[in-house]
Order: sequence, then C-alpha cells, then structure tokens
Amino acid sequence: MKREFCWTSEGVREALGLPPQSTAARAYTGVSTDTRVLRPGELFVALRGERFDGADFVAAAAEAGAVGAVAERHPDRLPPDFELILVEDSLDALGRLAAARRLALDPTVVAITGTSGKTTTRALATAALGSGVYGSPGNFNNLVGVPLSILEAPAEAKIWVLELASNQRGEIERLARISNPDYAVITSVSEGHLEGLGDLQGVLDEKLSLLSSMRRDGIALVADEPPELVRRARDHFASVRTVGLSAEADERPETWSVSGNGVEWSWGGADFRLPGFGAHLLRDALFAIVLASMLGVDPRQAAQRLGSAEIPAMRGEVRRIGDLTLLVDCYNANPASFQAALDALTDLAAGCRRAVLAGTMLELGAWSTALHLQVARQMLDAGIELIAATGEFVTAFAQLESRAGEGLILEEKLEDAYRGLGAWLEGDEVVLLKASRGMKFERAIPWFERDFAAGGRVQGPGTKG
Repeated sequence: MKREFCWTSEGVREALGLPPQSTAARAYTGVSTDTRVLRPGELFVALRGERFDGADFVAAAAEAGAVGAVAERHPDRLPPDFELILVEDSLDALGRLAAARRLALDPTVVAITGTSGKTTTRALATAALGSGVYGSPGNFNNLVGVPLSILEAPAEAKIWVLELASNQRGEIERLARISNPDYAVITSVSEGHLEGLGDLQGVLDEKLSLLSSMRRDGIALVADEPPELVRRARDHFASVRTVGLSAEADERPETWSVSGNGVEWSWGGADFRLPGFGAHLLRDALFAIVLASMLGVDPRQAAQRLGSAEIPAMRGEVRRIGDLTLLVDCYNANPASFQAALDALTDLAAGCRRAVLAGTMLELGAWSTALHLQVARQMLDAGIELIAATGEFVTAFAQLESRAGEGLILEEKLEDAYRGLGAWLEGDEVVLLKASRGMKFERAIPWFERDFAAGGRVQGPGTKG
C-alpha cells in the first residue's frame, strides 16, 4: 500500500546511509538543487560540477528559505539553526534521496532508454496512459535530471514514466538503481554517444544495464533488432517482449503505412494515427501502446489519447511552407537515425525532388570520421538530388565529390549552406533538416519560412532566367 511521504532530518540521514544525529529533528517541504527556484522550507543539495561548486551557494539557499543543505564541504556564513549534512559525493546523495522517495511512494515505474526514440516514446506513453500518470519533464534524463524528476513527481501519481539517458559507461546502471523500474523499455541500440561508450558493443552493454535493477516481477520491452539485443535481454531477464515491425517481433502492427499526412497503423483491434514522419515514429508509438495495454489501457482508448498527443519538437515534424515540405528532425542525430530519416524522406517525396540540409553527428568519438563518411555514401546511394552539408560532413563529402553532381553544396556554416541550397530549390521539394542538437539547425526554419511561405525562392545559381 502506498503511504504518505515527508522529508525529515532522520529520513534524509537514513537515505544517505548516515547515522542519526542527536540534534533536534526538522521536516523539509522538499528537495532542491537550484537557489533560483528553491522554495521556503526545502533541503538544498549542493551539487558540484566542472565549473561550479554548489557549496558556494548554500548561504544563498539559506537566504531563499532553505532550512538545511547537503554539501561536500562546510560553507561560510550559515544561520545558527541551519542543518548542514556533509557527504563525500553530493551527486550520489541526490540519487540516494530520489531512490528513498521512489521506494516510499511505491508507484509503478516505467524506465525508458535507447539510442534514439526514448523522448518520443516517453511522451507518447505518458499520453496513452492518461490521467494519474507522471512523465518526467523535458530532458530530465541524466544523473541529475532523473533524481529531480523523482523528487518532483506528484505523490498521488500511480505511474511514473521516466526517461533515462547516458553518454558515459555506468550511468544507466546508476539510474536503474535509483528508479528501480517495474517496466523497462529499450527503444533502440545503435552507434550513438560513442565518445563515452566506446563502440556499438559498449552502447549495447550500457542500454542492457537498465535491466540490472528491475523488480523481479517486471517486464522488459526491447526493440526487435539487433538480434544480440534480444538474445542478451532474455539472458538478463525472465520476462522480455520484443517490439518492432519485423515478422519476428512479439508485438508488431497488424497493418501500417507512412505518408505526408502522418503514420497510420492498427494494433490490438484499434486504429491509430499520428502526425509526423517515418517508420521510426511508428516503432516509438508501438512501444507506448504496448506498454499502456500492459498497464490496463484499452487499445481503443490509447488510440483516442494519442490522437491529441504532441510529438516533442524537432523530432520528426512535418512542416508545410508554401509548396515546400520540410521534415524537421534535428534534435538527435546518429547513423541509425540519419538512415531512418533518409528512408522517410524517400517515402514522402512521391516523385518530388529530395533535399537534405545535413549537420554534424556529435559524440561519435574516434568513429566520427568513418561514420560521417558512411552516412554521406548512403545519401549518394539514395540518389538524393540536392545535398547541403556542413561541419564534419564537409570533409566526408569532399572524399566523394567525384560521385556527386552539381546538387552538392559544401559549407562550414549553416547560413552559407542554407543560402546555397535555397538557391537551387524550386519551392516544391521535400527537404530534410537533420543534425545533432548541438548544431542548432532549428535556426534554419525561419529562413525557409521567410523565403518559401509565399511560394518564393532564394535567388542564386539555381535561378532560371
């Protein structure tokens, strides 16, 4: 049975593995790591980063109304009645506090990870599950964000849907211990965050570590590919269901189609439709509805809820700008997501010319040069008519220029690449906007709207006299 939860000095120390103290106990209204949004009565956790030390802000937290703090060192100028709890690692302490709250409130916890698709799956699962469900906000998916999501979750929420991410080995395992999931979802495993994870095997190991701290009666949902993911997931855990589009998947759509109007499919006797593009969106949504069904939601009800769900921005959006179709997929980029977006571009073009405005795939480490070259070859093999490449793709395409025609534009800066591409566009093409989030490719969207909303075009080398 779920019970009420209140932070006390004793409870905090117990969660942190510290012995009780003889001083007068007090109660806290919550936990905060940011003095800018701290509320009176809260416990301040002084995190330490590469460029800051939260212990420097304990005095400011006290002035903002905090009545206690967890810190790695003793700061100056504290009120006499302020409770200071010293720890060796404040980030670890934050995770321990979150784990204690998760255990005390005992909701059903869904933890979602994957190289691609985890944010969309989290948003769609939260929508499909309906009222009484808490979904972690934004990108609160790392060693700070997940604990904060748990600490902010409404006590009355019966189901928590948490997103877990990693760019270093061991992070998912730590997050799994904190969240202790009843349901685990691994949306995909591909080359991503190789800078910290090493190689594809490292990515696979990292994602599978989500299953290490699952509750014994829980269920894992994993992508139906690669085969090693499925095999190793079943070696790790007793109850595993595979989700995907292949005939081998345990859970797959009965029928499905992808068009410029969105993704449509049927499953569990219900018909579904989502705006957006690509089979990868369908896979993400399938995880969401399978999960909802396992948690007691009728598929027809899930379909109705998904009908009004919003796809997270810059993840598979279709924008009509005059006669131009812009596919905005510039929040995440790795080789697998790039290939999925290229496939969707071809599916949606339907006889129109295709164009790609391509930017660097970040965090690929020592594999970056080879993987950018691989994706550049895929664009040329697909016969994409117009390609404007920036960043690391410039070097990649420079090695392939003999294969490319005049529809290849190589520019280091996004502004110059857009200008070159826009000059060749007639205004009725399908254009893919794809890069890692750090490249800020969404800056190009207003340029397309300025130049093509009224059926116009950028003047330049492609202009016909």
